[in-house]
Amino acid sequence: MGDQAHRPARLILVKHGMPQIEPDRPRSSWTLSDFGRAGAARAAEGLARFAPDRLFSSAEPKAAQTAQAMAPRLGLTPEVDVGFGEHRADAAPFGTAAAFEAEVGALFADPAGLVMGEETGAAARSRFDAAVARIGPAKSALIVAHGRVITLWLSHRLGFDPMPFWKSLSFCHAAVLEGDRLELVAP
Repeated sequence: MGDQAHRPARLILVKHGMPQIEPDRPRSSWTLSDFGRAGAARAAEGLARFAPDRLFSSAEPKAAQTAQAMAPRLGLTPEVDVGFGEHRADAAPFGTAAAFEAEVGALFADPAGLVMGEETGAAARSRFDAAVARIGPAKSALIVAHGRVITLWLSHRLGFDPMPFWKSLSFCHAAVLEGDRLELVAP
């Protein structure tokens, strides 16, 4: 997964806050709900103990707005990187939770195949990995991103079963990675 010497010593990967769900619009354009904004501010309180020195987000509104809600408590200015975007699946219709979970399970089972959306899981993981590498050396970087891409990247890097991890990752949940040690921090 690249040269670890050029990566932050600690990565804090945060799933964005709860969006305002708009079934007729692409998921990548959804904005943060009021509940999500409040949750992001609360999550920042709990994550401040990790002393992030850089704050990044996906360009998707729900992630960028989560980072903006966290920024005042962390004393940081968010930096946007499109590489932290979610696995691309805007063409997939918004259906039932069970159907969505089945699609995600198929994505995790075959990350090299185009089984969900417009991008393979492997391509999303590689894009995310390149964005992490662009951060360069930092003590502790906080990245607000998305559940599928965080899961794809972490499960590949650490070798765990992605589906149970993805199912456990709630809004504003953080995965704190130091070396190969992973700590989950609930909002």
